[in-house]
Amino acid sequence: MNQSNIKFSKLANFREVGGLQTTDEMVIKQGMIYRSADLSRLTKQDKCTFSTLGIQTVCDLRTSSERKSNPPKIKEHDKIVHIPMQPDSMMPSKWSMFRMLTTKGRSLSFTPIMKYLYQSMLTERKKEIQQLFTILSDEENYPLMLHCTSGKDRTGFLSALIQLVAGVSVHTVLDEYMRSNEGVQMLVKRQRRFVRMMSLYRVSKEQIQPLLGVQKDYLEDVLKEMMETYGSAERYLIEACEVPEDQLHQMKNILLTPSAGIPFRTSE
Repeated sequence: MNQSNIKFSKLANFREVGGLQTTDEMVIKQGMIYRSADLSRLTKQDKCTFSTLGIQTVCDLRTSSERKSNPPKIKEHDKIVHIPMQPDSMMPSKWSMFRMLTTKGRSLSFTPIMKYLYQSMLTERKKEIQQLFTILSDEENYPLMLHCTSGKDRTGFLSALIQLVAGVSVHTVLDEYMRSNEGVQMLVKRQRRFVRMMSLYRVSKEQIQPLLGVQKDYLEDVLKEMMETYGSAERYLIEACEVPEDQLHQMKNILLTPSAGIPFRTSE
C-alpha cells in the first residue's frame, strides 16, 4: 500500500519504517512495518483507515501506566503485544512531576533527561529488544506497527535498530529519525500546555522544546556507543540482547528485496 494514500486525522507521527534503500542495493519492503504515536485518539474514520493496513501485530512500547491512561481505540486487542521500553519507575506520577516542575522549573533542563532515556534503552531494555526481534523473525506477525506515546523516542530508537540491521546507512537512519519533528506537530501544542500548566508556568516554552521533539544527538550518541562497543547493530543484538543470528537472517529475508525497479526513499 502506498503510504502517501494513508491519511489519519488523529494519529500523529504515522509513517513507514520501510521503503529505504540499504547500502548493498536492497530495499526494505513497504507495507510491512509502520510506526506512530499511540492509538488512543483515533476517530471513527481513522479506525476504518487503520483496518485497511491489515496489521497483524501491534507492539505497544509504553509503560503499563501509560497504557492504562490512554488505551488504544482499535478492536484488534488480541494483536497487541506489550514491550515496555521504559520501566514504570521512570514514568513519574503527576504529583512527583508537579513537585519537580514547580521546585526546579526555572533551572530544569530536559535534554539530559532525554539522553538518559536513550542510554537506558540501549543498556537496560535488552530483553525487550530481544522480544521485538523474535516477533520480527516470524512472517505471520506482519504487517506490524510500533508505537509509544509520541512515536518519536522509544519507537524511533527501535525503528533505527531495524533499519540499521537491514543495512540502511547511519546517515539515512538519522534523517528518518528527525522526521518525527514534523510528525508530532499535532501533539506539541497540547503537550506544551500541559507541562507549562503543571509547572505553574515556571517552565518556559524554550525549556520544554527538547521534550517535545527529537534532537539528532539523542540517537546519534547511543548509536556511536553501540558501534564503538559492538561494531554494528547486528553484533549488539546478537551479543548484548542475545538475539539468535538465524532470527536476524529470517527477519532480513522477510523484509528485504532487490531495489531494482522498486521506488525507495533516501535522504535528500
